[in-house]
Amino acid sequence: MGSVKYFALGLTLTLALAVPAALLALAVAAFLDLYLAERASTLFAALRVDWQAFANTRWPELAGMVVGQLLLMAMLLMGRAKALADKPEAA
Repeated sequence: MGSVKYFALGLTLTLALAVPAALLALAVAAFLDLYLAERASTLFAALRVDWQAFANTRWPELAGMVVGQLLLMAMLLMGRAKALADKPEAA
C-alpha cells in the first residue's frame, strides 16, 4: 500500500512540473510564430556593421589579437611536444 502512495505522489509531482512547463513551451512557440520575423529583422538591423570602417580603425587591435593567439598556440604545441618527449614509453 505504501508503494502505491509514493507512486501517486511521484506522479502528481511530475505532472505538477510537466503541465506548466508544457503550457509555457506552447505559449513561447505561439509567440515566436507570431513575432519571430519582426524580431529577427530588428536584430539584424541593429547588428549591421560597416566592416571596412571597423577594420580601418581597429586593425592594430585585430593584429594584436591574432599575433597573441598564434603565440599562445605555439606555446601550447611546444609544451605538448615536450610533455610527449618526456613521457616514458609503455612496454
